[in-house]
Amino acid sequence: YWWWVVHLWVEGVWELIMAAMLAFVLIKVTGVDREVIEKWLYVIITLALVTGIIGTGHHYFWIGTPEYWQWWGSIFSALEPIPFFAMTVFAFNMVNRRRREHPNKAAVLWALGTGVMAFLGAGVWGFLHTLAPVNYFTHGSQITA
Repeated sequence: YWWWVVHLWVEGVWELIMAAMLAFVLIKVTGVDREVIEKWLYVIITLALVTGIIGTGHHYFWIGTPEYWQWWGSIFSALEPIPFFAMTVFAFNMVNRRRREHPNKAAVLWALGTGVMAFLGAGVWGFLHTLAPVNYFTHGSQITA
């Protein structure tokens, strides 16, 4: 059940910490109200947890559970890039709505780049890895690494 650890660590810890750090940086560099940023953060966290936890079901086929888990897991696993895309939209939206120009341009660029790279890396690559023809060859292997 190592995939449970990996999935729940990625969706339940890594993605939420990344979103929280991004929100903190955006509060500091944009001057946008904390309430606005927190609402976005709640949406991203909810999407990440729902798609991530149910998306883990695409692994159940390999341990002999009913076939419907392959469908549920595959559908929700395919939806997992949505929170990453929301993070990208969130970052660009907050920078566009900013109340002040922050002198640290690198921090603003980091905030935008984090969303984009997370979407491309974890979102798009994760989606491709979820597809059955790819997953058949990579599941339980170190090909992804």
